[in-house]
Amino acid sequence: MRLCCSLAEARTLGQLRPAESLYSSDDWLDLLHDHGHVYRYLLCTDSDASALVLLTEGASVRPERFRPAILLDARLSTERCRVAGPLTGYHNELRSSSAAPSKGTVADSLLESAYGATTLLPYLPSALAAGFEAEGHPAGLIAWEAWLDVPDTGFEGYLAQLSRQQRDQVKGDLRQVARAGLTFHTGPLAAPFEPLADLLVLHERKYDPSYDQPSWRFAQYLARCSEVPGAYAVLARQEGRIVGCHVVFHYGDTLWVRLIGVDESPETRRCYFSLMFYEPLQLAHRLGARTVHLGIGSSEAKARRGARMEPLWTVGVAPGGRTRDAVRAGLAARAANLPDPVPARLVPPPVSPSAGSAPQWTA
Repeated sequence: MRLCCSLAEARTLGQLRPAESLYSSDDWLDLLHDHGHVYRYLLCTDSDASALVLLTEGASVRPERFRPAILLDARLSTERCRVAGPLTGYHNELRSSSAAPSKGTVADSLLESAYGATTLLPYLPSALAAGFEAEGHPAGLIAWEAWLDVPDTGFEGYLAQLSRQQRDQVKGDLRQVARAGLTFHTGPLAAPFEPLADLLVLHERKYDPSYDQPSWRFAQYLARCSEVPGAYAVLARQEGRIVGCHVVFHYGDTLWVRLIGVDESPETRRCYFSLMFYEPLQLAHRLGARTVHLGIGSSEAKARRGARMEPLWTVGVAPGGRTRDAVRAGLAARAANLPDPVPARLVPPPVSPSAGSAPQWTA
């Protein structure tokens, strides 16, 4: 176990492989660093095997969905917690060397370095969470992430593989777009950034009325995003005016959707699913990507349009006894009260990442 001063030092010492997901990639973590994110880099080692964990003290976590009080339903004080992973993107992984250390080794390193604190690893896919659960560390459902598989035949292939009900839903969306006179353009993310920033701020304030960041700061962030390889923007226009935007990133064999904003008038809201689904799917096909990662939230609406839903988990690596019991209870309470719950008529919520194959559902 070793605490490193920087990502570069950890990557070199641990001989880390490239990340599988955008949100743990070097370019993305460099962007977060430039945007003010500060992490401690813990390198967990076992002989020639290494894994990297990014750590943030609980009281320093700003994004709401990553706060210990949210992840544990306020069952443990924030000061007694750390959060592992990049605080953005809702898809966590452990960067490792060619030979990855066991989850037991990683957990032991987290316990040794925590001095009695609990380390929360949120938004883990099932296979990763199951490895920690097998070592006795509790896991709880925290969200569903949506994936869209990209057929070899592109958008027509996507339509063909949908059920009749799903296909009718998609065609209805497209008819609304046509009636509203909306058109779309996709290209590399580039200046001017101000029109996009204005739309993104509108979107943030819709879901968080207290959001008070000026649009010029968002424009600065977009300028930095444009330096990340594979950054694209999908723009919706009406009578020549930009009324919607979606910033996406091509990394690996996946197109990762990231920032969406629309003019909040009833007419232009109709472009939402073209921005979120249909245009990114066509871009992914042109780029040769195999999947589109649609993130979390609006699970039922995404499934109605053919998305594949997979559960994400929070694992709590905690000292034994009452603390671990409190963590287990907190994870269970959060799983029972998710902001975007699984529709019970479709599938019972999964109780464990280790329970057979990873549960999935579609509408």
